[in-house]
Amino acid sequence: MTKQFFIAAFVSSMMLGSCKQSTQTASESQKENISVPEQKTDLLIGAWVEPNPINANEMQGFELMEDSVARSINMATLVYRKWWKEDGKLVLVAESLGNGMPISDTTKYEVVKITDQELELKDADYLLKYKRQ
Repeated sequence: MTKQFFIAAFVSSMMLGSCKQSTQTASESQKENISVPEQKTDLLIGAWVEPNPINANEMQGFELMEDSVARSINMATLVYRKWWKEDGKLVLVAESLGNGMPISDTTKYEVVKITDQELELKDADYLLKYKRQ
């Protein structure tokens, strides 16, 4: 009987511990991601660049225009087409031309940081940091 009590107590504590851990993880991720409120959508409009990973002397990125059109900056093989905001996330539609056969891609980015000069986007575990051009 004592052995069954300890097993039941152990299993119960493990279940409570796992519930607490998942709650903390969800809470931490909410702090990490910032949704883009309607009044900050204007901050997204404009040209956003980052250093080119192949040539640090060049910048690359995208420009978001008011009419939901997006265009690439110094990226011949990744052509941005359009953008919009959905559920507080930035959605970018791009076409990859690198392999000679165009592939369309739509990506929803978590907005980690947005100011008038900086934009940080997260796609899974990949963090992208842009400066306004």
